[in-house]
Amino acid sequence: MTAVRALLVRNREFRRLFLASVVSLAGDWFSFVAVASLVTELTGRPGAAAFIYAATVLPVFLASPIAGMVADRFDRRRTLVIADLARVPVALALCLAAYWHSTTLAVAAVIVLAIGASFSDPIASAATPNLVAPEDLATAQALMGAVWGSMLMVGAGIGGVVAELFGRQTAFVVDALSFVASAWLIGGIRTPMQRGEVETSGSIREAIEFIRTTPVVLRLIFAKVGVSAANGIVGLLPAFALRRFAQSPIATGLLFAARGLGAMLGPILARSAIGATPKTRALVIVCGISTLSYALAYASFTLVYTFAVALVLVAIAHLGGGAQWSMSTYGLQRETPDHVRGRVMALDYGLATLSIGISAIVAGVVADRIGEAPTTLWLCGAGIVYGIGWLAWALTTRDIAAPAT
Repeated sequence: MTAVRALLVRNREFRRLFLASVVSLAGDWFSFVAVASLVTELTGRPGAAAFIYAATVLPVFLASPIAGMVADRFDRRRTLVIADLARVPVALALCLAAYWHSTTLAVAAVIVLAIGASFSDPIASAATPNLVAPEDLATAQALMGAVWGSMLMVGAGIGGVVAELFGRQTAFVVDALSFVASAWLIGGIRTPMQRGEVETSGSIREAIEFIRTTPVVLRLIFAKVGVSAANGIVGLLPAFALRRFAQSPIATGLLFAARGLGAMLGPILARSAIGATPKTRALVIVCGISTLSYALAYASFTLVYTFAVALVLVAIAHLGGGAQWSMSTYGLQRETPDHVRGRVMALDYGLATLSIGISAIVAGVVADRIGEAPTTLWLCGAGIVYGIGWLAWALTTRDIAAPAT
């Protein structure tokens, strides 16, 4: 924690990027809890929230190639500001969806917000190595991963309470204001987010060729798929809250808050375990074990009927999920040169979100037929099989066994 505090104190530019993520993510989770409970209530289907979850991630896969090229061809700071401001009226449109009880408008707004996120998140990841020293990069990425989890915990937990006490429109207004604050913070960053001139001729094909011919990057870009393939479970949490635990947005918010607690602590604990400049082999082992722990914890979750125990298991699952996401991202940041990093991070993000989206759709369809608990067990099985296979594939690669340079 000392390294984290020191980095934030001495590095103004990274601090502004960090705070922009804080306010934006808090608003997003305020909004998600409210819209998930709205759609579940309007449709009465246990898989409804899973489809909303899919709507937040699948558009990211489709938009990511464009976002990656934008990240390498245009000014990253300006792009981040535009992406934030463009989402303000879209977040406010969710107020109309709640007022009109319109599932269609709610889903449409969620999709457009996801397209905006496809520009923000990969570009911020691509820019981070240019705002911190190399020896601070692991700490910075762990902090960015932790803030995602902490804002999920705070945003989801408080968001459920706000939606219950003050109405869903309040949560959507908070989300809109968060984008304004994020744009202001990023606009004040003075350090260039790119090294040298921006890339003017780069293509996605060039990035794919780089990934294909760089064994470490190739393995790391597939690392997130294991957790992502099981991540449709997250879209079933509102159904568990409604049918097994308590019929209230507060229960949904608390489950998402437990998810956030795990996702917040996972990157920090992983960074503490492997150090500031870890070997690639250590990164791979952390990613593999984290994938397996995620699936095993959620498999156990299906067996419990005590809400407090369920919260603990959700937190444990996302200790693994948060560690895996953060450490694989750090590995890609470290191994990828700046001129192609935007495209590589966008492809990584796109592949992960495609897996999450497919998993969420499968979760929604299957849960409507056999229920949320059996569906969760099937998704956990997929995560375990993938995690074992990916770990074996990665650890047999000669470059990964070598020390990090």
